Amino acid sequence: MSFTVDLILTDIPENNKDAWSFIEKLREEYYEDKSVAHSKLQEFHEVLTKKYPCLCSFADDDPEMENSPWADGPMIENFASKMGMVAIVWSRADEVFPFVLDSALALDIIVADGQSGKIYRPGM
Repeated sequence: MSFTVDLILTDIPENNKDAWSFIEKLREEYYEDKSVAHSKLQEFHEVLTKKYPCLCSFADDDPEMENSPWADGPMIENFASKMGMVAIVWSRADEVFPFVLDSALALDIIVADGQSGKIYRPGM
């Protein structure tokens, strides 16, 4: 099981109920979006993997892979033109999520946490 958050680059409704409905529709588009990751998401990926390397950077037999906080990889494949997703190993979520959140907000990326129902908007 993993702790997954949505990363959103487009404006969403202010009202959280409307925002979650919008995010659900955006997810449907996301799963069909085969475009290259938006430049902000590419920059975000670089920030995350500089601190915590992507699973794809380890050899299959590297024991350090077990210490990675990421639940899947290559992570860059989880990013598209309007949104992306990050999956954190549940046991590391308390440690890693604050870094993910701060890094995203610094790049003006909205973070939607479906586990808590919270939406974090840059500047708020």
